[in-house]
Amino acid sequence: MTVLRLIFMVIASITLGTAAILAAPFNYKGKSIYFVYRIFGKVVLFLSGIRLEVIFKKNLEEGKEYIFVSNHLSYLDIPVLMTVLPRNIRFIYKKSLSWVPIFGWAMYLGGYIPIDRANAREAIKSLKKAAGKLNSFISIIIFPEGTRSTDGRTADFKKGAFMLAGMAKSEIVPVSIIGTDSIMPKHEINIKPGTVKVIIDTPVTFMNDKGFMNRIRGKIIDNINLNSIL
Repeated sequence: MTVLRLIFMVIASITLGTAAILAAPFNYKGKSIYFVYRIFGKVVLFLSGIRLEVIFKKNLEEGKEYIFVSNHLSYLDIPVLMTVLPRNIRFIYKKSLSWVPIFGWAMYLGGYIPIDRANAREAIKSLKKAAGKLNSFISIIIFPEGTRSTDGRTADFKKGAFMLAGMAKSEIVPVSIIGTDSIMPKHEINIKPGTVKVIIDTPVTFMNDKGFMNRIRGKIIDNINLNSIL
């Protein structure tokens, strides 16, 4: 069953990636690409057998752009967030993925933001580019741990998300993802259908102090821990 799911996912990636590339010239305010990738997210979740449970602690303002800061457990986190977040959104991704045929090309042409973590100067340029998008009817998703967790714990945050918030003067929305690691763990291709919970916390105004990054991380962890108790 897992092999069949993966085959269908590859077919969906090629088909919708091609559609995204073709839509790029007509990408008014980024909406065409976002529409295609939102469909892609829903298709992946359907093929993975994922049931979603979404909790908004506070309704997000209409017409306002945010930086969504999330923990990172699995490759499935991206299609989950593309499906549940009610915004025209883009995510920051590893630059090398831009060279992946069709899927990577579609991300690049669609206005997703590649970042070279090995080159600090280029990384800052990418963050400035992302900050500009926040003023163009687009919100940003970032995984500040930098990579997927191997044990379900939320690792220390890197500074990129908070540099971006300082540049853009945008509010940060802490997002807690629970369950994607059980469905598709890191270093495995096995898919086990199940429920994924997403907790979208109250937007937080950026503060330029050393403890702000840890407070956002604490909110994400608190929501995960509270869910385990309930």
